[in-house]
Amino acid sequence: MHHQEKQIREIKQMVLRQNAKRKRIFAATWNVAGKSPPCYLSLEDWLHTSPPADIYVLGFQEIVPLNAGNVLGTEDNGPARKWLALIRRTLNSLPGTNGGCHTPSPLPNPIVELDADFEGSMRQKATSFFQRRSFQSLSRSMRIDNDMLMPQACLDRRLSVCDRVMFGHRTSDYDPNYRWGSSDEENGTGDSPITAQYSPMSYGGCFSTEDSDRHTGHSRYCLVASKQMVGVFLTVWVKSDIRDDVHNMKVSCVGRGLMGYLGNKGSISISMSLHQTSFCFICSHLTSGQKDGDELRRNSDVMEILRKTRFPPVLDIGGEYSPQTILEHDRIIWLGDLNYRIAISYRAAKALVEMHDWKTLLENDQLCIEQRQGRVFEGWNEGKIYFPPTYKYSNNSDRYAGDDRHSKQKRRTPAWCDRILWYGRGLHQLSYVRGESRFSDHRPVYSMFLAEVESVSCNQIKKSSSSRIEVEELFPHSHGRQYSE
Repeated sequence: MHHQEKQIREIKQMVLRQNAKRKRIFAATWNVAGKSPPCYLSLEDWLHTSPPADIYVLGFQEIVPLNAGNVLGTEDNGPARKWLALIRRTLNSLPGTNGGCHTPSPLPNPIVELDADFEGSMRQKATSFFQRRSFQSLSRSMRIDNDMLMPQACLDRRLSVCDRVMFGHRTSDYDPNYRWGSSDEENGTGDSPITAQYSPMSYGGCFSTEDSDRHTGHSRYCLVASKQMVGVFLTVWVKSDIRDDVHNMKVSCVGRGLMGYLGNKGSISISMSLHQTSFCFICSHLTSGQKDGDELRRNSDVMEILRKTRFPPVLDIGGEYSPQTILEHDRIIWLGDLNYRIAISYRAAKALVEMHDWKTLLENDQLCIEQRQGRVFEGWNEGKIYFPPTYKYSNNSDRYAGDDRHSKQKRRTPAWCDRILWYGRGLHQLSYVRGESRFSDHRPVYSMFLAEVESVSCNQIKKSSSSRIEVEELFPHSHGRQYSE
């Protein structure tokens, strides 16, 4: 039996390699300085790529001001809804889309749609959300919708930053007024990560109520995940024609802010599978500060995020469990305001920026230094940087803060705070650039990747397995060994 299981695994890997596809992934990060976007803000220069990507992973930091009210009180997800509306409009007006003239209706709260599992059962009805309170609710999480149900008005149901989706745990948690229910219960351990699983087996996509237009072919891209933790916001969009191939969608949040666990700093990680390849996308906002030693606190943030991020295991179609940690995934992209600074004076940095001497600046970049010393992101990759530091700019200006002698703004040494890294094989970076929007004191950074995606069906495995077994039956002693007299 053990030999047969090993044989099937080998056959599966062989078939996967033979059926590898390539998908384009657009990954971007932007600290928007707590500013809510106006409806006329254009994202075309940022999101319009040629050719368009198959997957868009968009991470934001400070989508709300990081004041005490937002950190300790009820979270404001109004700006997140505005960003989603702008992204939807921009992606579905890409050249070649059918929705160039389509204007979406007002966007309600982010929604997650759960499909039935592979047996066609309705296990979702037993789903329970468990919440963890830190002072008060720290995050408004995802709404749940279902294709089979009629669209409802915007539901004003708040969930904390800790959302656990469990299946068949307690029927008493089921709340028919909230589709699949909610619970307001303390988590047993304060050290546990904040996780949410959107689907045990199959995930059909994530949509707002205006997504009825996808049935008429107007939407080329659809939302498959959207999660907010105070000011950190991560959203994933895919082409509509691959939406049904996305499954095992899960989320884990780790707070690293006030008292070491509140959500004004920290990470949101989204785990998903496309066909038989697992992906993990991490959006983080690490500890700020340019004093000596602050980089060590950022290193600690990274280590704690890697340690605490956990996803509930799910048995996939091949009989294997889905990844439970970040590093167990096949393809991993980490983006965000990592807050690493350039460890030289303002005047020296400014002079090097004016000379476009990126090499010397990067030799003094804290992230590069810490990575070279093996203290953080060991084994991770980052593309070559050929663009100016992305922080900190004066309001609505191309000048760095501090250039204006009459300004009351605190002088900050220009820095590449906003970064995108990746880990593992099967990812090839095509570009690594920054945008030039003056909307924030940070410039957005984005990258295009080519990702290998492995795809296999059960029929292919069975067919290959049968052929292999027939060969072994004909030549039982020659398989796996060299012939000798």
